[in-house]
Amino acid sequence: MWRTLRLALALLTVFPLAPKEARPEEFRQTTPFFPLAGYALGLPLALLAILPLPEGLFAALALALLLGLTGFLHLDGLLDVADALLGARPREERLRLLKDPHLGAFAFGVGGLYLLLLWQALALAREPLFLLLLPGFARFAILLFLHRYPLLGPGMAGLVRGGPWAWGLLFAWPFPALYPLPALLVLLAAWGVAHLAARRLGGLNGDVLGAMIALSELAGLLGYALWKAPGG
Repeated sequence: MWRTLRLALALLTVFPLAPKEARPEEFRQTTPFFPLAGYALGLPLALLAILPLPEGLFAALALALLLGLTGFLHLDGLLDVADALLGARPREERLRLLKDPHLGAFAFGVGGLYLLLLWQALALAREPLFLLLLPGFARFAILLFLHRYPLLGPGMAGLVRGGPWAWGLLFAWPFPALYPLPALLVLLAAWGVAHLAARRLGGLNGDVLGAMIALSELAGLLGYALWKAPGG
């Protein structure tokens, strides 16, 4: 169990915990631990929320932690997917752009809006328990759709597909129980990205999963701000 948890943390965070010579079947066994890997990211956010920091500074530091502790991989996936999915192009061109390391106009536009909204949403969602649980549920949410839609190739998505992902609900259930509206928006955001990728690209890959996590976390944060707003 500890070996599998270490592998899940290595897949989803920058923590150097990957065991040596992991076998393909071990990657599939990591899926129930995706929420725990998310909690490892949420814990620093929760601790930061306790400190007496101005809202703007707290949000900036929380944003830096959320991006930095994931190695900016989810943001990178969001930017790649934005270029590939948006605009009127044939499928072959979309797939080429998905692999292109250069950024286009859609990547810059989506990335800028994402960071601005994420900073503001973090400033409005300064509840330690919420910040602890949200990253865990977002990483569970992608598994619901990873096993429904086709894949573009093996890669990271192919490595984890087929594992006992449903057991992850044992770790992820507190978030929807405590925050039903944000949880619903997390699921809708993850589904929206997956559905659009399946229609326009033909399936999912690691970049799409990263975009799903990035946008579902943002949706959850915005949902919290709406839910906790006066009269919400």
